[in-house]
Amino acid sequence: MRLIAILSPTDKWGIKTEYSRLRKFLLKDGHIRIGPEVFMRVVQNRKASEKHYRRIDEVKPKTGVVRLLRLTETVSYTHLTLPTKA
Repeated sequence: MRLIAILSPTDKWGIKTEYSRLRKFLLKDGHIRIGPEVFMRVVQNRKASEKHYRRIDEVKPKTGVVRLLRLTETVSYTHLTLPTKA
């Protein structure tokens, strides 16, 4: 299971420091930066992902948008089809 955090900061004065604090927290928490404002972490199960949801919710800034996305491998691979030659 993967947990993806997408940040959309605002350009207000003083908010950049809150977002830099959030970015540092995500890196310390084990997230990998896969884009300028996109971070990913591999978690083992739903309970672990909920724990990280709560931790990010405590640190997130008051303005701007922080989107969290939970991806599971089982859903992705069950609907996978391979093209066959006719």
